[in-house]
Amino acid sequence: MLATQSMIDALAERIERAYRLRHSQWHGGCSTPRVWAVAAGVLWEVHGSDPTVPPDPELFVAAQPVQSPQPDPWSELTREESGRRYRRRVRAIVRALQSELASEVELAERLIESGQAIGRVLRSRSRRISPLGRFIVAHRAGRPVLARRFTADAADQHRSCPLYREASRRMLPSGVYPVPVHDGSLIATSTPRRFRSQGQLN
Repeated sequence: MLATQSMIDALAERIERAYRLRHSQWHGGCSTPRVWAVAAGVLWEVHGSDPTVPPDPELFVAAQPVQSPQPDPWSELTREESGRRYRRRVRAIVRALQSELASEVELAERLIESGQAIGRVLRSRSRRISPLGRFIVAHRAGRPVLARRFTADAADQHRSCPLYREASRRMLPSGVYPVPVHDGSLIATSTPRRFRSQGQLN
C-alpha cells in the first residue's frame, strides 16, 4: 500500500508532536519542517517492508535513544538505523503481548478445566483476563456465539495497540480476529504508555 501525501502529513504531524513532548527543552535548532516528513517516510517504509509492523508515530519516536544534551531529529529519526530500532521495539512488544495473552488464556482454561462453567469464567469481572483473551478462549472452546459477546471490547483493545493482531496470530484461526484488516485501524490512536517508556523492551 502506497502512502498518500495526506497520510504522510498526518504521520509527520504526530511524529513532530511526540518529539517535542519528549524533548520539551528543544526549540528547533537548525532543523527544518521537512525533517518530520522525512521521518514519516522512514516509518512508512518500515511498514511497507513488513506489514506486521504498524506505522505508530509515538512508538517510532520512543524507540529512538535520547541524544542529549543536543537533540537532533535528523540524526535520530531519519536514518536507516531509526527504522531498524523501531522494528526491534515492535518485535519486543509483540513478544510481550504474546506472553500476556498466553497467560490469560492459560488462566481461563485452567479455571474451566477445574469445573467452572466457561460462561461464568469469561463473564467474570476479573481484570486478569482482557477482552481479547476472553475472545480467544471462547473461540478455542468452539463457542463463537459466546466469543461475539467480547468482540466490541476486543476491538477497542486492538485499536489502542494494533500489535495485538500479530501477538494473537497463533492463537486464533485465520480470519477470526475481531477487527478486519481493512477497517482503517492500522495506525494506533495511542500507544500504551508502558510501551513508550525509553529503555523498555529493548
